[in-house]
Amino acid sequence: MNQATSVFINYSSAVMLGLTALFLINRAIPQIQDLINGGKSRVKPYSSVPSNATTTSRPVATKQPRTFEPPIIHPVENDFDLTEVEPYPFRPFKNKKYNMTMATRRLDPEEFFVLERTYLNRINLKKKILKERPQNHMICHESAIPALREIYDTTFDFLLKRFPMYFETIDDGKTFHNKITGDWFPMDNTKLSVDELLVNVSLNVEEDFLFMLKNSDDPDFSHEYMLRGTVTCFPGGFDPVAKANLPLTKIHGPVPHYKTKLQTSMNKFFTRLQPYEYIVRNNWSIQPHTKLSALSGNHASKDDKEEDIVPLNVNELDFNKVFLRVEKQCFTRLPKTGAIFMLIRTYTTPLSKIRAEGRGNDLCGAIDGLDQELGVYKRRAYWGNAAKSYLKYETDGLTSEVSQEEFWFEN
Repeated sequence: MNQATSVFINYSSAVMLGLTALFLINRAIPQIQDLINGGKSRVKPYSSVPSNATTTSRPVATKQPRTFEPPIIHPVENDFDLTEVEPYPFRPFKNKKYNMTMATRRLDPEEFFVLERTYLNRINLKKKILKERPQNHMICHESAIPALREIYDTTFDFLLKRFPMYFETIDDGKTFHNKITGDWFPMDNTKLSVDELLVNVSLNVEEDFLFMLKNSDDPDFSHEYMLRGTVTCFPGGFDPVAKANLPLTKIHGPVPHYKTKLQTSMNKFFTRLQPYEYIVRNNWSIQPHTKLSALSGNHASKDDKEEDIVPLNVNELDFNKVFLRVEKQCFTRLPKTGAIFMLIRTYTTPLSKIRAEGRGNDLCGAIDGLDQELGVYKRRAYWGNAAKSYLKYETDGLTSEVSQEEFWFEN
């Protein structure tokens, strides 16, 4: 073998080794990207099996239901003072066309119930509502009593763990003491009436609560959850008791596009929700009045026509008393009874504050982003032009001042 031949063979071997190395590196790139991106590379690994082929060489993966562990609820910091905690500034509106979706997201279990400076004011208002007109705000179906008892224990246990400076047990653990209101409640709920269970839970949390079971009496809705109980002291324009013992589809009957855009996803959501899984979502509306507890008036009825609505006069409005109303809706499944436990916490922010935050144009875009049917349902023709005129600084209404005092809502 002469020198030239030897050089050629060595060169050829080096080339082949190099090409082989490049091929192997190319094959490894997707896996390397997966490692870097936490297993989320968009590059599909090479496979010798065509995408439309079937094979019995390996078992088909089956999707197992997710399970969640009971959460550990830690106490808040020792210096926690609810009177210093401002209501969370939820601003779920977007300056674009409204897209009707569930828009759910994960919730920290420790944020299921919260304490803010509005607590005592809202509890006192609840006491008044439940004393004067309980028939409009609370109800429980016989089949849901075990779930209600589980809610009672779940709520009191959470408050004791999360806010020990405000809630305690006395009498060797037999009595629950709310140090904010000064009220006492029995820890053992087995001898309490349904009304006592409902009231006792409600008067310790600012949130309204609902509970649902999949136990329909109507075979056409056997696949849907039924609203089997609630204490809703702060409805946003509906009668809570009239919604009781109805399936989800009938509860949302007046809501435009529900059947086409939300019915399927909502039914799947409630069916798949697991014990100890916590989910939250928000919705928003505008209310040009000062009633936190509104049994009617915030939504159009089926007989209302947009052309018959007389718009508000912007120059006659104090926009410290026209509100962005946002609901924080929280969901979990109770581990013992399997009932869906839902909380609704209502936040009301004067439009004067929204404008002062510089969010006026965004809210105007969200108001315009409602389609015709949703606009009618939310009564946009009544308050829409006045609200937008104020938010765009075209007018100050009755005053340009932003109220600094807490507004005490009428019942």
